[in-house]
Amino acid sequence: MMLGAAAIGRADEPYARTRDYDLQHVRTSLRFELDERRILGETTQSLVALRDGLTRFAFDSVALEIQSVTLNGQPAKFDSASTKLFVLLPHATHAGEKFEITIRYTGQPKKGIYFVLPDKNYPDRPAEVWTQGEAEDTRYYIPIYDYPNDRTTSEMIATVPKDWITISNGKLQSVTDASGGEKTWHWRLDQPLSTYLITLVAGQFRETHETWHNIPVTYEVPRGMEDTIAPTFARTRQMLEFFSERLGVPYPWDQYAQVSVDEFVEGGMENTSATTLTTDGLLDRRLAAETHEGSDFLISHELFHQWFGDLVTCKDWSNLWLNEGFATFAEFWWEEHNFGADEAAYTRWRDARAWMGNSRLYTQPIGTRDFDDSLEYSGNTYEKAGLVIQMLRQQLGDDGFFRSLHAYLESNRNQNVVTADLVKAIEKTTNVNVDRFVHQWIYGAGAPRFRIRANFEAATRQEHITVSQTQRLEDRVDLFDIPVEIEITTSSGKTSRTVGVSKANETFLFAADEPPLMVLFDKGNRILKSVAFDKTSAEWIYQLRHADTVPDRADAAVALAGLQGDDNAAAALGQAAVQDPFWGVRVEAIRALGRLGTQDAAQKIVAALGASEPWVREPAVVQLGSLKSEPELGPRLTAIYQQDSSFRVRAAALESLARLRAPNAFDVLTGAVKVESPRELIRKAAFAGLGFLGDERALALVLEWSAPGKPLEARPAAIEALGSLGPQDKDVEAQLIAYIAEPYPSVRTAALESLAERGDPAAIAPIEALIRNGSFSGDMLALAQSVVSRLQRSSKPPGDAH
Repeated sequence: MMLGAAAIGRADEPYARTRDYDLQHVRTSLRFELDERRILGETTQSLVALRDGLTRFAFDSVALEIQSVTLNGQPAKFDSASTKLFVLLPHATHAGEKFEITIRYTGQPKKGIYFVLPDKNYPDRPAEVWTQGEAEDTRYYIPIYDYPNDRTTSEMIATVPKDWITISNGKLQSVTDASGGEKTWHWRLDQPLSTYLITLVAGQFRETHETWHNIPVTYEVPRGMEDTIAPTFARTRQMLEFFSERLGVPYPWDQYAQVSVDEFVEGGMENTSATTLTTDGLLDRRLAAETHEGSDFLISHELFHQWFGDLVTCKDWSNLWLNEGFATFAEFWWEEHNFGADEAAYTRWRDARAWMGNSRLYTQPIGTRDFDDSLEYSGNTYEKAGLVIQMLRQQLGDDGFFRSLHAYLESNRNQNVVTADLVKAIEKTTNVNVDRFVHQWIYGAGAPRFRIRANFEAATRQEHITVSQTQRLEDRVDLFDIPVEIEITTSSGKTSRTVGVSKANETFLFAADEPPLMVLFDKGNRILKSVAFDKTSAEWIYQLRHADTVPDRADAAVALAGLQGDDNAAAALGQAAVQDPFWGVRVEAIRALGRLGTQDAAQKIVAALGASEPWVREPAVVQLGSLKSEPELGPRLTAIYQQDSSFRVRAAALESLARLRAPNAFDVLTGAVKVESPRELIRKAAFAGLGFLGDERALALVLEWSAPGKPLEARPAAIEALGSLGPQDKDVEAQLIAYIAEPYPSVRTAALESLAERGDPAAIAPIEALIRNGSFSGDMLALAQSVVSRLQRSSKPPGDAH
């Protein structure tokens, strides 16, 4: 699964359950009363008792109205609780005894299955119904065993309007006419899956068909978005080929469908053989050329899950890293393969810096059961785990690493796994003991924080490199025992050696005829860590200009940003901003110049605007918006907005104009509201800028565009701008309160955030009323509760501790 903007508010079981039965096959039939957002369901489940003496079977079921239950064809007694359905048995079971249970039910689920339908405000909107099972949400639309430590074959039978299509797991068996002008679609998957991976998507979609090795490969998008298919999914078959060939395990399912849906609650979800994606990931053809790597991160992540997560599935949520860490690793791996090693190295460098800066994640292990929500520490199960897997690859070497993955997949095919299964596959394949690695990086917390001091002794002609681990040793954070490559450069060449670092303080000696020009600790950023290295300006400049690897040059750019008043540092950054061979180092040099904030730095950023890549020009334009002491930048940014070929760069110019509070900003921004652009990029940037300006003259225009009927891609930006416009205007407050009751998640989210920004306690009561009547659920409920807390805090008099 790829996370969306928020993933909070769940309560997931950290330990796998003890099962009473083995679910072997589930056949679910669904119909819909669309106006009521109601499901009419029937599920028949074949199961085998796992022990003697059971008198009932329990199914996970939330807010479903159970109409009837049959057991082996005969009416059965049942009881319903808030989260369970209990089917009573006529006699105590014998282990191995087989049962077939059919449950008929109805419901109006708040989670698990979602309706995106046209209405009076958006009558031309494509109709969609889609499910989302992870982590434990299948129970909201099917009474079922809803935990990953069981696997079942499955069928999905959906009766829908005749102009709809459906997508589900496995192979399409038939499409037949049904009464009332509807059609019934029958899908079947003959390999077992965990039940959170069951899917149904139905609605007014358009699809494109391809094949790969005689396997159907399809792409479905909402009606009207057909032009996005080619630029978004162009490399899917190349990924299928690459992953299958390199893993030595061919893609294991009967089809591969990728369907993009509106208002999806995550970025993507790896439902077995049929991934669901957010339409936010679709590439407008006009934006494809200015979107570096397109949507390949999302597509490669979800595709790799078809092996890591679907073919083998974590036994419980504490082992979720075996799903998500490998899918995140696949993003790096595909990027390295298709776009180059520098691209992947830069992505990992950025991810590592972001993770090291997150104190909440730092103290928690990847492998933990200390959570209520399986995604509570998603930065560990995704980003950190992906980086750790890359380190494991480096330790084992490509041959050993990929042979181990092949053995892991084949020995655990169609099974549930824990971390020990991966360790066993590695050690059996390579004869390398990885216990210490797993102890440190999976079950231990944190990562090393190094302080490095280098000192040349002329008398002995040695470079002394003192390494200190400075992380606070507490809870699961300990000293790390790791191999580190150190490279020393002198005028006579380079010397490299890998040393074992394991102590709080230790010194390593390197022969050197002269003081080194450059010392690199962990060349190429192969280890997840932070480093404080005492270097002179000249040493950092040399590293920026001469280091072989992108991460080492990027580190130098970041370090030089802290040398305020150093003309040589600014000159080196200016040179790197236009001349470095890799675009990411140029971007880091541009950002460093922005942090310097001088007139000279501004001129150097302007020079970088000549870059051919929009993804370099855009951050340059963003940095210009932070240089408030440079009034001449207003006309330049206006020209960029009017003339640049990239919509993203033009949008950045609008927001930077606002941050500069340029004299013409208001007029340019209000004019930009009238401009059509792909994905509403220009209009959204204009509203963000108007919100930043807080100019009351914009209030009527922003209110107009916040209203129902305006494009749903633009409305949230207008609503967010209302958070800082008309702060005392009760009509604005009332309008925002009305918006939180609308059915559109993006509108409700923006309205809640704006109400929190305004800080008016008058919004507390209406939000609480909607919470009480069940209007919010899942992530939206958590956000609403958070906003209420923020408003309550802001309404307390200073010094009031109650």
